[in-house]
Amino acid sequence: IGSKVRVLRVDSRVLDSLPRKERIDVQSMVGEVLEVFEIRGSLVRVEKSWNRGRGKTEYHMLSLAGEDVEIA
Repeated sequence: IGSKVRVLRVDSRVLDSLPRKERIDVQSMVGEVLEVFEIRGSLVRVEKSWNRGRGKTEYHMLSLAGEDVEIA
């Protein structure tokens, strides 16, 4: 927890299950270096926020397998 990882990929099943706007946000996480905030079994959880203006912020959290991230 607290380590930085680079997101290498997001499973296509996850992307396919999302509405278009959310899919674009989640796809933009690929290549980003994000902090691990939780580990559950073999999955690491990361999150990213987007400032939408007018005081609105959106967050997406992902649980990723080890092959989907690398230590940054």
